[in-house]
Amino acid sequence: MKLVIAVNPAAPQPQGMNVTLESTSIFLGITVSVVMLVGTAVKVVSKFNSITNQVRDLREDLNSHSQALDQTKLLSEKIFTIEKRFEIHLQDYVNYKDATLLAINGNKERIDHKAERAEDYFKELKFEIKDLQGFLQKHQNFRIRNDQ
Repeated sequence: MKLVIAVNPAAPQPQGMNVTLESTSIFLGITVSVVMLVGTAVKVVSKFNSITNQVRDLREDLNSHSQALDQTKLLSEKIFTIEKRFEIHLQDYVNYKDATLLAINGNKERIDHKAERAEDYFKELKFEIKDLQGFLQKHQNFRIRNDQ
């Protein structure tokens, strides 16, 4: 007698991939990790770009402030030269005023001197005229008229 045990023969395994709960969980874990790494990388890159943009803006601000500083220096130099020119003109005015005052005072002194000499000359003439009048009166019966 032959003993026969009923056994289901093993079903042939199909060619391909078997998806189980464990493999799905591992796949999802890897996917989430990769997504998180990509997200972190994107965050780092965006932060780096933000810092780069801020540095560029700071450089532009620095350049604009540098240009403003250069313009301020130019204005300062121009104001300095204008002040020097003004001081020269002011000193020229003071010198001109002093020379004019000296000339006016010199003219006043000359006028006073000429007036004194003229008065002395007129006094001498007056004495000479009186002497002549006296002489003519004695010798020729000359009369002096006083027209006043």
